Amino acid sequence: MRFLVVGAGAIGGYFGGRLVQKGEDVTFLVRPSKKLHLAKNGLTIQSVHGDFQTPIQAITYGEAAEPFDCIILAVKAYHLPLLQPDLAPYIGKDTMILPLLNGYEHFESLREYFGAEKVLGGLCYIETTLNHKGTIVQTSPFHRIVFGEWDGANSERAQLLCSHLDHAGFTVTHSHDIQREIWQKYIFIASMSGITTLMGSSVGAILATPESRAIYEKLLHEIVTLARNADMPIHSEMEAHTLKTMDSLKPEMMSSMQRDMQKNLPVEASHLHGALLALASGSNVSYPILETVYARLKVYESLLNTSNI
Repeated sequence: MRFLVVGAGAIGGYFGGRLVQKGEDVTFLVRPSKKLHLAKNGLTIQSVHGDFQTPIQAITYGEAAEPFDCIILAVKAYHLPLLQPDLAPYIGKDTMILPLLNGYEHFESLREYFGAEKVLGGLCYIETTLNHKGTIVQTSPFHRIVFGEWDGANSERAQLLCSHLDHAGFTVTHSHDIQREIWQKYIFIASMSGITTLMGSSVGAILATPESRAIYEKLLHEIVTLARNADMPIHSEMEAHTLKTMDSLKPEMMSSMQRDMQKNLPVEASHLHGALLALASGSNVSYPILETVYARLKVYESLLNTSNI
């Protein structure tokens, strides 16, 4: 199976690098500057699961290549609209697209652009970042990909993909209820990124402070209620499960959105929190904590845009 990993950053670089380590046929699609960096330095992973460094195959946008069997998308959601046309030459009749983005609305965009039959449901759980040298630093035990057919079918292609992802140094789960898995992750990441960016703190201090914990629990309840009101696949224990997961995290853990803000980078405010509020736009129900989170992120974006002028 020929893989094309779109993006060699913290997520794409980690999972793609582990597939290279296993011996899979992996090519990375990256910017020209990133291609030069990788050609000179290779791909380096520092991880609690073992360090790894290797030369890799990389192409840049517009560079010729035969269609791939599986394209793993590991980019920020705000890059996707401009990226989709660049992917078209690498997609053949039987190509599978496996998105590892956070959120939900990107699936509709990919399905409309490439055809519903091309797009699998997918997500990942991992805490990883790039340091100043471009090294991928992975610090927690979580390194998991979950994927499956959108309709839950146990297809031959999904089984084949699972066999190639398996035993690659990370955990893989072939789910037959992927839409529910996606919403479980969406609710977790939207509530966690929302409260950590709002409070400017890692999860430990937030959960240990009664006042901020109460705000987090209200935010989580709003998001679960909103999703349920929009008829999304939310199971009855979703709220309790998410709170339990938060309580299990290391106190120093931060959301990736918070890390991006610390680096003065763009954030996925519209794709995550804005998209949730858009689901509720036709109702008379208000979600004041979620609205506050979104407003805080939009202020950050406005200041970021002003500073970049």
